[in-house]
Amino acid sequence: MKTTLKEIKNAYGKDITYLSTKELYALYEQEQGFNSVAYSAGVYGCNGAVVQGRKTGTLYKITSRTNAIFICL
Repeated sequence: MKTTLKEIKNAYGKDITYLSTKELYALYEQEQGFNSVAYSAGVYGCNGAVVQGRKTGTLYKITSRTNAIFICL
């Protein structure tokens, strides 16, 4: 679902925007992947997202254009 970055920032979920690459890959393995719930697109591509862990169903949000977007989506 396409949405705005403001709505993603206000969304419920654990913020994983600034986790290190090592921590993100560990979370990805722990959750056995992610399902995309919502995303925000701007002029330069995707700049925010809400993803759901496949194993636990936990919601995670990414509120900036960091490497987390490219790992999780």
